[in-house]
Amino acid sequence: MLRFNPLILLAFVMLLPACPAEDIEGNQPGECSDGADNDSDGYFDCNDSNCYGAPDCLGDDDDASDDDDASSDDDDTSGDDDDDASSDDDDTSSDDDDAASDDDDTGDGVTPYISAVEQEWVAAGSLIRFSIEAHDPDANFGVPLLLWSVDGQSQAPQTIGSVPLGADCFFDIEMSVPTPGATYSVLFAIRDTDGNVSEGYLVQAEAF
Repeated sequence: MLRFNPLILLAFVMLLPACPAEDIEGNQPGECSDGADNDSDGYFDCNDSNCYGAPDCLGDDDDASDDDDASSDDDDTSGDDDDDASSDDDDTSSDDDDAASDDDDTGDGVTPYISAVEQEWVAAGSLIRFSIEAHDPDANFGVPLLLWSVDGQSQAPQTIGSVPLGADCFFDIEMSVPTPGATYSVLFAIRDTDGNVSEGYLVQAEAF
């Protein structure tokens, strides 16, 4: 009868050579940016497929193309970005935030705009007096026309004076209040002599 000797099996197992673990590019910290071909497959760092998706090989946010801070199509420096050049948000030419056709200054250079509306409750007359400041970038207001609505209901347009104006317009308009103590949504727009109409300027008018 064949008898099993566990000592012989143990000796056999101990004599087997140890198989080294496969070295893979990027399986140790820093291997995807150390300039070495760590797995000897002819590729290293971000050119090795094992490093695809590693933090060192992802597009960053601070210095290269299509990122957030340095070159084209990014957020801070050159064309089509957010802070500096053409078609961006803050600095130089058209479609940015500081020149004509942008978000912060004078619109398209010809259309008027309302820059401020202040209000005052006049209890004695049960009315609200609005003081309006408007500007026309091409300095051709002419005799402006005020267009306005109260709670979505159009009001009669008001001609502002009778003397042609240039670039600036300051005037008051009064609204009778049927219900003192209420709040009204009043939308103002102004039209210049060329027929250009400003964007609406909405105020919440308080009758108290």
